[in-house]
Amino acid sequence: MLLSLSIILIVWSFVDSTEVLAATVEPPQTCRIGVYVASLRNLNLPDKRFSTDFYLWSVCPSKELQPLKSMKVLNVEDFKNFKVANDSSDERKNLSKWFDVQENVYWSGRKVRATLSQSWNVSNFPFDRHTLTIAFEETTKNSSEFVYTTDFDNSGYKPNIDLDSWQITKFKIAEQKISYSTTFGNPEQVAQQESYSRIVISIDIKRIKMFSFFKLTIGVYIAFAVAMLSFFYDSSNTSLASPRRAIYIGALFATLLSMRLQESVLGRTEDLTLIDQIHIGTILYVFGTGVVSVYSRLTSESNNKKFAMWLDRRVFFQLFTISFVVFNVIAIAYAIIVG
Repeated sequence: MLLSLSIILIVWSFVDSTEVLAATVEPPQTCRIGVYVASLRNLNLPDKRFSTDFYLWSVCPSKELQPLKSMKVLNVEDFKNFKVANDSSDERKNLSKWFDVQENVYWSGRKVRATLSQSWNVSNFPFDRHTLTIAFEETTKNSSEFVYTTDFDNSGYKPNIDLDSWQITKFKIAEQKISYSTTFGNPEQVAQQESYSRIVISIDIKRIKMFSFFKLTIGVYIAFAVAMLSFFYDSSNTSLASPRRAIYIGALFATLLSMRLQESVLGRTEDLTLIDQIHIGTILYVFGTGVVSVYSRLTSESNNKKFAMWLDRRVFFQLFTISFVVFNVIAIAYAIIVG
């Protein structure tokens, strides 16, 4: 009996202390944050950036909370903050019933123009798809003190945004908690890991115009076609200036020059892009025509000139042409699927 009573008292004290502890832990303060993207422009692949104009607003339960003044825009290269009519935390009737215990709430807004850094993956150009990211983070209070609440209903983007060669396929806004394993030197903080509330806007886009692909590849495709003409020239000519040798050497230089051109359009990248694959493949094929020309000359010198011409025109020409077309179809089809 005494043992049972002791167990009951221990359990009761534990439950009571847990309730007291739960009662003393207050939830973090919050404000509703929304974003409306008005424009997207200057999608610059070589410089890895883009520019945007957007409206940013907050609705808070108290005037003391002003998240638009304490947040920072991430990955920003250039930033201009324009005040709008509701910049001064105007008191408004809470008809939306957002903080339902509040009769009045405080509304604040800004218009922002910014140039943001963007990592472009152009491996599958011109069938590439990208996600543009705009992010804001609280700088003064950690997530145990303050978090953003996302205004899903009113956030979005202007439907008729002119993106020239691009089309918006998806818009998403979400709140995240980002941890930093440092106190940033604050002597009042002991914990080595602080988390802060962040709003992330993700805008998925896809390319809808392919003419740039034509401009980047027309030169290399013509160079390949010219190289294939070398199979119809006499390979028994041993001169360094023979027409056959001049054709494939010229095609090789044209392909190399075309390969340099793409860097000015797509920028430098360590990835093997679709354009790289087409150029490298063409270089190998042009080199192959040179190897075949040497083989044909050796065959001609062995008194098999007719056989060498037959191999050039009936075997190697068809083999190179068909395999090059198949290679391009596979590479382009893969880029379309992966995007």
